[in-house]
Amino acid sequence: MRAACLCLVFVTVLSARSLTPAWVELGPDGRNVARVVVETGDSCPSLQADGHAMAMQRREPVPEGFPPACEAAISATIRTLRLGTQKLKLPATPKSVIVFGDTGCRVAEKELQDCNDPVAWPFLRNAQTVARARPDLIVHVGDYLYRETECPDAKAGCTGPHGDNWPAWNADFFTPAAAALAAAPWAFTRGNHENCERSWRGWFYYLDPRPFDGTCTEQSDAWIAASGTLRIGMLDSAMVAAKDKKNASYVPRVAEQLTRLSGHVDWISVHHPFWAYLPGATPTAPLAAAWDKAKPKGVRMVVSGHMHVFEFLGFGDGRPSQLVAGDGGTSLEKVPIGQRLSAETVFGSMVNTGESRHDFGHTELHRVETNAVKGWSLELHELDGSKAFACMLPDKGDATCDNAK
Repeated sequence: MRAACLCLVFVTVLSARSLTPAWVELGPDGRNVARVVVETGDSCPSLQADGHAMAMQRREPVPEGFPPACEAAISATIRTLRLGTQKLKLPATPKSVIVFGDTGCRVAEKELQDCNDPVAWPFLRNAQTVARARPDLIVHVGDYLYRETECPDAKAGCTGPHGDNWPAWNADFFTPAAAALAAAPWAFTRGNHENCERSWRGWFYYLDPRPFDGTCTEQSDAWIAASGTLRIGMLDSAMVAAKDKKNASYVPRVAEQLTRLSGHVDWISVHHPFWAYLPGATPTAPLAAAWDKAKPKGVRMVVSGHMHVFEFLGFGDGRPSQLVAGDGGTSLEKVPIGQRLSAETVFGSMVNTGESRHDFGHTELHRVETNAVKGWSLELHELDGSKAFACMLPDKGDATCDNAK
């Protein structure tokens, strides 16, 4: 019944000349916005805020070949918000948060996903499961568009749109994500697939919450996404492995941003992990160096993607826990890890508790406040919604994990 309701909302929005459901996203300094992509920019729809009409404005400038987005700033005093019959969930202190990323369908010369096969590319199923969970906040840790080049083999099932344009963005993100977009507010993180050499137009125009000037910024400034009392530092690592090959300039810039976030955020969301376990690869060395330089205070967890696996690493030396949630739908890492990570050494620190899983899914966090413990329970959920792994992240002290199956 719940899934049917989501479909009804989407159809209703479509009848209003919209190409997507309306969604709410967190912005810096509490400047949250509601957006919807429309067929034509002649006029934008009006929202109903606490029963009163609130006009949406066209987001400018509209990139060539992209349908326009309409947007409206959301005041913290608004209690109800609707677009037609669709009720938009507003940001509040969350009791549940879902994290995932790396969701697009991989189309590359040496690696092809069947974009028409929901088993081979399960993002749609994952997003529908996320919507049914009814979270209070969804955090996407980056990499939305993987259809960057033309499908080289029609037999592989990857024919269709490609490049930084609306058809590809719609196929890789907006259509499969529709139910989840309508289900909760989002915090969007920029990935390396959205850097200035790849799919930056769709990122900056549709998903970045700040004003758009029609150009690409190689590394955007850090900002704080606030959902009630939960504060997440949003870092841009899109260019960490692109032009600045040795990352000589990247480390001090990120260290400076971390210093400004110090003491002001509970979590950090950044596409590349600060610390991760992947034999034979060190994709996070610049971020780890920036952390060691800044040593920010008060951060309890870093949430990331980039590696197409689930990983959780809990440390005992004052380093925050690291979640890698790159299991959203893009083809998984070729080297399956799938092991307990306790006692492994990662960038000079021993992992007290943790695990890597080579499966598609998403991570659910639920707020726990009892006399015995205050913190977050963290659960890896597979595509069918079943729990595969669980941890407890207390507000004070070290994380503890256990296997669910």
